[in-house]
Amino acid sequence: MNLNLNEGGNVFKDTAGQPLTQRIAQADVMPTAQWLEKITGLDLTKDKDKRDGKPVKWLGSTGRKADSGDLDMSVDAGEMNKDQLVAVLTKWCNSKGVDPARYIKKTGSAVHFFTAIGGNPKNGFVQTDFMFSNKPRWTQFVLSSDPRSQYKGALRNIMMNSMAKALGYKLNQNDGIMDRATNELITDDPSMVAQMLLSPNSTIADLYSVESILKALEADPKRAAKIADFKAHMEREGIKFDEGIYENTALYTEYNEVSMMARLRDRIVNQGMQVIVEGVRIEHPEDMIFDQRPSAGLKQALDGIVTAARNPSETTVKWDGKPAIIFGRKPSGEFVLTDKSGFGAKGYDGLATSTDQIARIMAQRGGERGELIALYQRLFPLLRRAVPEDFRGYIQGDLLYSQTPELKGNNYVFTPNTVTYTVPANTDLGQKIGQSTAAVAIHTSLAAPGAAATPIRAAALADSPGLLILDPSLKNPKQIKLDAATVKDATQLLTKYGAAMDQLFDPAELRARKISDFPALVKTYINSRVRTGSYDNLMSGFGDWVRQKSPAKAPRIFEWATENKQAVAALFQAFLEISSLKNQVVRQLDAQAQDVQASINNEPGHEGYVGQNMKFVDRFRFSKANFALNNPD
Repeated sequence: MNLNLNEGGNVFKDTAGQPLTQRIAQADVMPTAQWLEKITGLDLTKDKDKRDGKPVKWLGSTGRKADSGDLDMSVDAGEMNKDQLVAVLTKWCNSKGVDPARYIKKTGSAVHFFTAIGGNPKNGFVQTDFMFSNKPRWTQFVLSSDPRSQYKGALRNIMMNSMAKALGYKLNQNDGIMDRATNELITDDPSMVAQMLLSPNSTIADLYSVESILKALEADPKRAAKIADFKAHMEREGIKFDEGIYENTALYTEYNEVSMMARLRDRIVNQGMQVIVEGVRIEHPEDMIFDQRPSAGLKQALDGIVTAARNPSETTVKWDGKPAIIFGRKPSGEFVLTDKSGFGAKGYDGLATSTDQIARIMAQRGGERGELIALYQRLFPLLRRAVPEDFRGYIQGDLLYSQTPELKGNNYVFTPNTVTYTVPANTDLGQKIGQSTAAVAIHTSLAAPGAAATPIRAAALADSPGLLILDPSLKNPKQIKLDAATVKDATQLLTKYGAAMDQLFDPAELRARKISDFPALVKTYINSRVRTGSYDNLMSGFGDWVRQKSPAKAPRIFEWATENKQAVAALFQAFLEISSLKNQVVRQLDAQAQDVQASINNEPGHEGYVGQNMKFVDRFRFSKANFALNNPD
């Protein structure tokens, strides 16, 4: 049975609520897209996808199946925004004597157009969804899949996110693959994503269907862990999943058009594109320069660092625990222990109130989870005793250890994730560690799932024999002495070049030059340099990077950068000055450590600190080490 449903949602309906549009045959897609090019001025057909020869602007099944429910076209937001396209389409409607209100709809991140098939109303009408993105190639990748696959594209994306999660990353629908712990963008290059999630020899073709991914994972020792979340999702949705399907054939049938892809696409149409896995966003101070007007970002970062240096007691330490856990009490007072997936679960109750329920929740996710289930079951009574009976809400924390750490010499030593912690046994904290069998570092609490997080301290909880609760507060921190010359240099950059840097990132100017994503490209470039371990030749290296990353826009970017050489130089210098000041805060707080000594790859230092709503992290030390740990060769 072939249901006549538009995967993007039926926007155009008559007074009785019936669709005014129809499905479009594959043979009619190209002439219709070419007609749309003529009336909009957009390039919708010229740039081809090397994988299948179809235009990269065609999303999902558009032009790839025998017929499609609608036309999904990607639009580079740097070339034309939604309002500009609406204006162009309105002008065309007026020239033809038709009502723009009947032909044009704008919702979320899309503009919808009542499109005559082949440009001729006698052929009927199809709905065209113009999907706006600053990264059209990434958008094309996440909203496309092999049309021969038994599984829709959204399921393939969920499988990719399952793999990413197992490696410490997450799939961001808008931007690319991000670090799960820091929310930093790792890459938006699909080819690199294939190498990260699968293997160094994998290609983008290996990621275009559930079947091709399974084939690529056939000999992967981490296969079970990588697909565990995906299997759990399939079970919850009641979708049949055969792990043995590897080879694509042309005989696969569409299993249900009211599918995950339809729901995903409908969400994009009506709500805009959202991050698949969301978290609290606290920014690196040096990145603030790129996230807003550079002068405002630079001032906010500089003021925040100076304030943090003067008031170190307002700064907290970031414990590097794993896994993340959430526990507390429901409004009824019933104790709950769960993880992030259970806390935000849809379609099932993930707030476990018993050890048996924990086992059932974990087991339904698939994969080998025996040790993890046993861990949560051991923690359950310890944490329950720690939460007062009159407490209401949920506490977020990270596990530091689940058995008494090894005593090396006179020190307890444990490494929950990337950072190694060393605590002298004869200190107060050392004695508490010796009497404990588990430790949790707590940081925030929430009144309910989805509520705003607020800080919490260990004093809010009760004693629980065998359990050590730590919080992020620092013990009597001393004032930080910032290098006066660096502060002066950053201040002078703001005074002398603030206006020029703002002009460099002026949205109207960048739109006119079709390089609206220029600030995002600069930030992505900076993040890419973290993995190299050096900011040397930062400005000169940007040119080669842009040629590889965005070759089509490179000439326009170079032209604009050449016209604003001083502003570009000032922008990168401001980034380096703020990075230097931030690292001064990190190093001096590290040196003040008393009971706890932290190190990363034998180099002293904590993961980082949080203060003035900013992250103080030595990115060359922690971010690079964390990437290597979760992405081994």
